[in-house]
Amino acid sequence: MKRKFLDFFRVNLGLKILSVIIAVVIWYVVVNISDPVETKGFSVKVTVENEGYIANGKKIYRIDDDYKTVTVFAKANRSVLNEVTEDDISVVADLTQIVDMNTDPVRVPLSASCRRIPVTNLTLSRTTIPITIENIATLELPVTVSTGETTPSQEYEVGRTVPNPDSIVVKGPESIINSVDSAVAVIDVTGMTQDSVRQAKLVLYDKNSKAISESTIEDDLTITGGTKDVTVYVELWKRRSDVSLNVEYDGRPAEGYHVDSISTTPQTVTVVGSPTALKKLKKNGNTLTIPASLINIDGAASSVSTEIPLADILPDEMRPAKNTADIVVATISILSDKSVELKLDVDNIKVKNLNPTLALSYEQTEVPVLIRGDGEVTGNLNAQDIVAAINLEGLEAGEHTIPVRIKLPEGAVLEKEVEITITLKEIATPVPTEAEEPTGNPEK
Repeated sequence: MKRKFLDFFRVNLGLKILSVIIAVVIWYVVVNISDPVETKGFSVKVTVENEGYIANGKKIYRIDDDYKTVTVFAKANRSVLNEVTEDDISVVADLTQIVDMNTDPVRVPLSASCRRIPVTNLTLSRTTIPITIENIATLELPVTVSTGETTPSQEYEVGRTVPNPDSIVVKGPESIINSVDSAVAVIDVTGMTQDSVRQAKLVLYDKNSKAISESTIEDDLTITGGTKDVTVYVELWKRRSDVSLNVEYDGRPAEGYHVDSISTTPQTVTVVGSPTALKKLKKNGNTLTIPASLINIDGAASSVSTEIPLADILPDEMRPAKNTADIVVATISILSDKSVELKLDVDNIKVKNLNPTLALSYEQTEVPVLIRGDGEVTGNLNAQDIVAAINLEGLEAGEHTIPVRIKLPEGAVLEKEVEITITLKEIATPVPTEAEEPTGNPEK
């Protein structure tokens, strides 16, 4: 038996060794073809260990966002790499391994590990990261509320919001704390039809109104209550349209003049308010009053117009509705005692020389006509006594402001020239869709 074993190595030994080498080569080739060794990169977040080495209650470290993740290049067979994820790899920055604490920034060495790949087959995109050691600072901020681009149901607006908590305390590196300007609870009110409590997302903004990144908030800052615990109570206010305006004024016009009329632009406004405020408004006939303290006509010899912010005349728990007028212009028309203003209906204006290919429309339904005369004349005048005409000769399609020719009864004088704005549009010519067949009896 022993002899046969020795003969195995004596006979054709070279050929047998060659066979073994060829088998190893073939195995290596097969393995590399079917499961080759490859290198793959993984983006891994850096884990900081032994924070207490620096964070002793007075100091704290900070890592810039650019250095919070590194790329780990892992070398292994394809079958292994296909099963490895970022969660299988850890990159550690051990603060006790800081070589020199006197540099700024301080550099911390990194080490990588993976349970399925040897450390020798792991390469880091950077072997150290810079960290900044700073003083700890705190800041107390009020919490404001933002609904962003969201809106409740069409007939409602957000009236009042109450965040909980209404203030927060932020703690972290001094450089970050010094840049924080505001804390905003962002909520979604899309389609809301009743009051409710909404979960909010807390966003911190810096002094340039730029949102501080979530990674900075998560990694570097401590917020009392936590960023996930902010809620907002939302109270909806209902819209009320066609609210009239009652205008009061103080003083008297100059001698020989009188108040002829009072008007506002716009004539009505739209507001939103709490149920209590809207109930009071309804009891007042859906009318808001512009108090006399805001308009003074004492000694005026011509009309007085005053711009009044709508918010100045609204009661508590009420405000102008969004995308509606928030300024009211109140006009007190003051005329001479010998003058009168009549409203001429545009339908009573005679039109001359209108191009038959054009259609005429007016930008207003009435035209004010200011007339002067003695009391007997003006007292008996009415709009039907006015003869008015416009001449459209030579006018093309478009908008035009043209004079109105006015003829008045004897003794009445036009105090101010009258103009009107009109629009001329081309009349569309219908295009026949089918040729009409001739009528009559066919020839026999």
